[in-house]
Amino acid sequence: MQEKFISYITENKLISLKQKTLLAVSGGRDSVVLCELYHQAQLPFAIAHCNFNLRAEESDAEEVFVNQLAKKYAVEIFVKNCDTKAYAEKKKISIQMAARELRFSWFEELFKQYDFKFYAAAHHKDDSVETYLINQIRGTGLSGLHGIQPQNIHLIHPLLFASRSDIDEFIKKNSLDFREDSSNTSIKYLRNKIRHQIMPVLEEINPNIQEVFEQNIHRFSETEKMMEYLMDHFRKENCYVKDEELIIKTEALLKLPFASTLLFELIKAYGFSYTQAQQLIQSEQQHSGALMYSKTYQLLRDRVQYIIRKQGVKDIQSVFFEVRENGKNISHPFHMSCEVKKQWQILRDEETAQIDYNKLSSTLELRKWKQGDYFYPLGMKGRKKMLSDFFIDLKLNLFEKEELWLLCSDNKIVWVVGYRIDDRYKITKSTEKVLELKILTPPI
Repeated sequence: MQEKFISYITENKLISLKQKTLLAVSGGRDSVVLCELYHQAQLPFAIAHCNFNLRAEESDAEEVFVNQLAKKYAVEIFVKNCDTKAYAEKKKISIQMAARELRFSWFEELFKQYDFKFYAAAHHKDDSVETYLINQIRGTGLSGLHGIQPQNIHLIHPLLFASRSDIDEFIKKNSLDFREDSSNTSIKYLRNKIRHQIMPVLEEINPNIQEVFEQNIHRFSETEKMMEYLMDHFRKENCYVKDEELIIKTEALLKLPFASTLLFELIKAYGFSYTQAQQLIQSEQQHSGALMYSKTYQLLRDRVQYIIRKQGVKDIQSVFFEVRENGKNISHPFHMSCEVKKQWQILRDEETAQIDYNKLSSTLELRKWKQGDYFYPLGMKGRKKMLSDFFIDLKLNLFEKEELWLLCSDNKIVWVVGYRIDDRYKITKSTEKVLELKILTPPI
């Protein structure tokens, strides 16, 4: 067992022999074995124990036991008492999820505060198989089929080489004491149902089922790595970030027979589901402009691309400001300089508008566009044009239209900001003063 432990952590490059690891220790058989293996290997470690206060005296007895364990090994110990039930009610999550969040958020705090290289959990082979089956039952992508991985950023699993029977045998040979968690026998939890009811039936069907699952998990893990390699290539060729928006070009994507799966892998980090990815691919023949939402992001299906951005960043609808001859800079909803000039030079710059000052009212308005808006685009010789048609000519997508601002005077459009001024406010030979507006930072 000790040789396998050293071999496993060496092959997977889990720890440095001189760097101290923070071990998550409940007092159960698995975490006790992990402590003993570290001790026998003379690897430096400290102990972290969470008392979740879920089993009254039993929880307190476990805390006492783990403190004694730290004394036995003469190592540093950290203990945290948690009101797990109150946390679960506040967050509206299960007790199990609450305990997990409390435990790992605290481990992260200790990790940063005391400069540990890693923190370790005592999950083993059987736990990995159970996790694989839980993910299968609940529904998962490929990443849910690889079971528990040896390392996940700072979290390591040095016991994944060992089965539950290996652990029991090691405990017997080394005469180790441990605390038995009474909740481990309760089948109200899915993991325990799998452990005590489903696995025994599967083992009757195939006595080598554990080995079969382990082989499958290994293949899924390798397949995921292969897919990630291909995903990186696809991202480089077809994805880019512009103004904090992710752009996914669809031409290459839609030619693939596995487009839904590939799209899901691209958008799942933003909270979108596989079903939504399927719906996007299946609805490609419909008109562009359709929106789809996750909890915090929105996805726009444009003509030749998908655009993903955060929700709730376009709330301001209208801002008024006064025109002053001595000039004025505005900072809301975006930064723009406003300067009145008696002498000027014509500028051909979309970020700058030059307007006949005497044709404006003293108060100007910046507002979002609405259906029915129209103006007289500069250069169209007095022809009125609906803004919606103007947007079509420019091929603006829905997000770009949402971000667009209009500068208005007496409810008339003076400037479609960043695109075109109205012909009625252009500079002429009789112009005496020019209001020069320049965008300093893009609209938000």
